[in-house]
Formats: sequence, structure tokens, C-alpha cells
Amino acid sequence: MKKLPDYREKQKILYIDRQSDRVLLTYGDSYLESGRISDATDFYQKANHLQGLEKIREIAEEIGDTMAFQYVLKALKRNLTEDDWNRVGQRALELKKYTFAFHAFQKSNNTVKIEEVKKTMALEDHL
Repeated sequence: MKKLPDYREKQKILYIDRQSDRVLLTYGDSYLESGRISDATDFYQKANHLQGLEKIREIAEEIGDTMAFQYVLKALKRNLTEDDWNRVGQRALELKKYTFAFHAFQKSNNTVKIEEVKKTMALEDHL
């Protein structure tokens, strides 16, 4: 696949055209290779490709992207636990993705970690 479809074409492929799972997976793989996790999630979800969705879950957790993590777990029809939120929040914190960390720790009601993120952000603002 040479060029990824624009938004309109993507919507057409996903929701209007009747594409085979193989075609949907090819698009999903292409989007994932391009780093477009949300788009890849859409195609894998449409094809019900659980292995691809699990791969995205792992990537989202590894890069500390709480929004992608939440989106893919919704596609997997899984509820996020406090442990899930704390795990991805800790990874985001390690990667200095403070907004993502803050969001994750809010979701897990982890007040200790929320305060740690606030303090870290305040210290870094003063450097």
C-alpha cells in the first residue's frame, strides 16, 4: 500500500465499502507502521483482529500513551482497572509525559502519584 487514505477515504473504507478482513488488516498494518495508532485501531477493530489490538495495547502502554491505551482497550471491550491505569501512568511518568501520567493517575484515583506528577511538573517548570 503506497499512500494511506485521507480521513474521508478512511471513513468510506471502514463504514461504507464492504472490505474483506484481509484488506482491513492490510490498512491496519500500514497505519501501525506509520505510527498512526488510532487509525490502526479502527481497522483492526473493524476486522475483529484481536492480535493486532493486543499489539497496539502493548505499544500504547510501552510509550505511555494513556489516550491510545484507553481507546484500544475500549476496542477490546475491556474495562480498565486501577492497576491498568497505574501501570500506564507510571510508564508515562518515566517517559516524562506528565499530562498522560496525570490523566492516568486521576483515572486510578492515585492521589499519591497525582501529587508526585504535580511536584515533578512544578520542578521542571523552574529549571
